[in-house]
Formats: sequence, structure tokens, C-alpha cells
Amino acid sequence: MPASLDCVLCLTRQSLEAARFATQDEDRHTAVLKAAFRIVQDIGFTENPPLVAQEIQRVIRKETENPDPYALQKNTSNELMLSVREEMRQRIRRSDEPFHLAVQFAVAGNTIDYAVKGDWDKVSIMQAFETALQQPVNGSIDVFAETLGKASNVLYLLDNCGEIVCDQLLIEEIQRRYPHISVTAAVRGLPVLNDAVMTDALQTGLDKTVRVIDNGNDAVGTVLEQCSEEFHRVLLNSDMLVAKGLANYETLIEYDKQTLPMPITYLFKAKCRFIARYAGVHFQDSVVRTV
Repeated sequence: MPASLDCVLCLTRQSLEAARFATQDEDRHTAVLKAAFRIVQDIGFTENPPLVAQEIQRVIRKETENPDPYALQKNTSNELMLSVREEMRQRIRRSDEPFHLAVQFAVAGNTIDYAVKGDWDKVSIMQAFETALQQPVNGSIDVFAETLGKASNVLYLLDNCGEIVCDQLLIEEIQRRYPHISVTAAVRGLPVLNDAVMTDALQTGLDKTVRVIDNGNDAVGTVLEQCSEEFHRVLLNSDMLVAKGLANYETLIEYDKQTLPMPITYLFKAKCRFIARYAGVHFQDSVVRTV
């Protein structure tokens, strides 16, 4: 899926924001933006958007000499969601449909994305979160539940920091509802944007809920050709995938059923108008799609 004109604008905005997160040196901001323009010109209209973003983020880390430009934002979003985790957990447990609410929480958590919006704070995050919870789901939580009931080994592909606390709560409900299922969660192998890596899993205690692995690379999303041998071993042993976020959707839909024969449930907030049109949903929909 090649990038659209809207993707080009988003990628360049994203590169400048990341550079400003990484350093206060305006000369380096200029160098980053020029490099981003070159990458967009070279591959921006032919490659899948997450692959373009990956190349731009590599340049940002090199030009700014900052290995994790979003470190502060990632820590802030993790701590914020940890501060409300127990309240969310109790809301789920008291619900008449705890699994359904846990899924809604997980999708709502995908709202927290510094790659889309760079100025989150506690008020804006919680407002966006509550708004997302009130929206109807595009797709079917029941089909997701039925598919899980037939699975034995589930690989849950994580997305951003902060929202991984919501994913933890959903994984807890999967384990409570389906005690026969073995769940493994996968983070990125190296820092990229505000995506979760192993340090974030440890910070939020996700590793105490579920086995956590990393995918061995810095791709935005899940690019199988770049993933580690360990990741592929877990993938081959899985009979279902849960793929969180836009980037996982954008990358995984590139593979056919021969490569990924197991059912996949995509959970994401349609924060991008281009992806919303491509997926056949409305902008800002909460999507639960099993294929």
C-alpha cells in the first residue's frame, strides 16, 4: 500500500516534531527536515508508509544523536495510564460484559499516539479516552471472542506506550475468560516513535501478566522480513494474532494467507483519514476486525 499525499504531509510534520523532542538544536532540526524531504522524494510515493517512517526515524536518531527521541513522552504516557489502571481494572471487573469493556478500553487506548498528535497532556488524553469509549465499535467483539475460543496460542502485537496498560487489562480478561489460551505479547525491538519496547513492558509490569518478547527490529508496525528468529518461532506456533494499532494493520495486510494463515483480529482507532478510507471505515472509528 503506497503512501498518499496526506501521508507525505504527516510524515514531514512527524519528523520535525520528533527532532524537536530529541534536541533543542535548530540546526539539527533543519538537517532532519531536509533529510526527511529527501526520503519522501525517493520512496515516499511508492513504499508502504510505515517503511517510509522507519527510514525517517533512523535519520532523526542519527542526526540528533538521540537513540530515543520520544523517551520523555513514552514515560509520561506510561505513568499516566498506570495512575488509572486499577480504576479501569475495577470498571472492567464490575461490568456485565467485562470482555467487551476490556476490548473497548484497549481500542480507546490506541488514541494515545504522539506520532499523530504531539502535545498530549492528562486532560486531553482522558477526554479523548472517554470520547472513544462512548463510540460504537466498527466490527464485532463477539466474532473476536468466538475466534479466541478456538485458539490455543495467541500472539498479541503491541503498539504504543501508555496504551499497553490497556492491552494488559485486555490480556488479563483473555486469560480469565479463556484459561486454556497461552498468550505472548510482542513489543518493538528498538525505539521508534512512541512505540513500546521491552523497557516499557517492564515499567508497566506487563511482563508480570504475560510472556513478553521483542520483534528484533525498529520497524513501525510488524515487517516480517525484519523480525528476529525468536519472533518467527513464536509466530509459527501461534494459531491467532491480535494486532494492535494502525501501523500493525498497515504492515500485516501486505501479507497473504499463505504467509499468515491464522486468523487476525485488528484493534485500532482510525486516526488517519487515508487508512480509514482504505479499511472501509469512518475516520475516528473504533475498529475490531477479525479476518
